[in-house]
Amino acid sequence: MDCADIALIVLAAGLGSRFGADKLSVPLDGLPVGLHIAHTSNSIDFGWRFAICSPASPLTPRYVEYGFTVIDNANPEAGQAHSLHLAIRAAEDTDAKALLVTLADMPFVSEGLLRKIAAFPTMAASYNGRNAMPPVLFPRTHWAALLNMQGDAGGRSLLHAAQKVEASAAELRDIDVPDDLVRPADA
Repeated sequence: MDCADIALIVLAAGLGSRFGADKLSVPLDGLPVGLHIAHTSNSIDFGWRFAICSPASPLTPRYVEYGFTVIDNANPEAGQAHSLHLAIRAAEDTDAKALLVTLADMPFVSEGLLRKIAAFPTMAASYNGRNAMPPVLFPRTHWAALLNMQGDAGGRSLLHAAQKVEASAAELRDIDVPDDLVRPADA
């Protein structure tokens, strides 16, 4: 698929309860954790960019600087599916043919992986050798099913049908606790 036909989504409204603080604002290699994916995707010409953030997130102005439209998620405790619903509703007002969903707490994802996933004409997900996971490409034909999802699993139940794009477990690591901030050797 052409990147110009894709809406890039960054889900950045998580509560970070296991981390014990606002993990997305914690510095990692000179950039807040939550901005790594915005920085990594900056040179890819996606047609639209949406960041789903908690209200008053300190990262909101920075996402705007990266060309994102910021959508406030006033109910982050409703889980990842709620953030995804907000993204879909915003994308429905565009001509986007697909969503490329990323998580702000996955700072080690590479530009190459984003480009590989975006190139698929069908649903495609990152694969660490065990599980399909974000980043994931959801063509418009899957949006209605995603709107029926609830809780913190997001679109996970659909990923069994996704094309799998292999990536290292280190690249697909997320930040859940402070010890996760150590950059893996092969990321």
